[in-house]
Amino acid sequence: MARKCNWDKALQDAIRSVSIQPSLAGHISKAIAFCGKRQVVAARMSFDLASIFTNGDLMTDHFLFLIKAIALFNANEHQEAMSRIGELAACPNINPVACRIVEAYLRVQLGNIALDGVRYNEAVKHFTSAVNASTFFYKLPIHSTYDEFIALFGWDLKSLWLTANQQQCYALFRAGSSGAAIESYQSVMDKADEDVKADLRAWFTALT
Repeated sequence: MARKCNWDKALQDAIRSVSIQPSLAGHISKAIAFCGKRQVVAARMSFDLASIFTNGDLMTDHFLFLIKAIALFNANEHQEAMSRIGELAACPNINPVACRIVEAYLRVQLGNIALDGVRYNEAVKHFTSAVNASTFFYKLPIHSTYDEFIALFGWDLKSLWLTANQQQCYALFRAGSSGAAIESYQSVMDKADEDVKADLRAWFTALT
């Protein structure tokens, strides 16, 4: 229900779930719904309750940390969310791929927001950060390995690497950096699978 952005129904379902049987999943769902409704204080309380159910498992703690960052981002707490991701990425004994997936996805969203606001240089910075983060996973089947992000937020992980690179290229053109945009295109063509290269050529031709 949360994936469809029906936050009232999602919150009702989550409250019902935790009233019957308190659980990690239930409190996470409740927190995500609160963030969707922009009720950040209530969301933080639900995330705190969720942490009780991690049983001190490091991987589960990291997962919860990432989910909290994403939910806060969706509540327009962009700066705090990105700071959290950066702090976790700097910690030892973490899953770097999961961190970079979240960083890349959120940077793409920030880049799109900057594009909509005609802030092209800012957009380039966000998309470049997303491209750099995606080097950690661009050849991995992240859409199946990290399907929690798909289930909770409806993310399209299959195309994340390609989207980040295409948006970087587009933003560079819009910012007037044609040479850098061409380099970006050539880089993604060098790394892309053969089955997408024809579409990429058509896309780039239309762009220029």
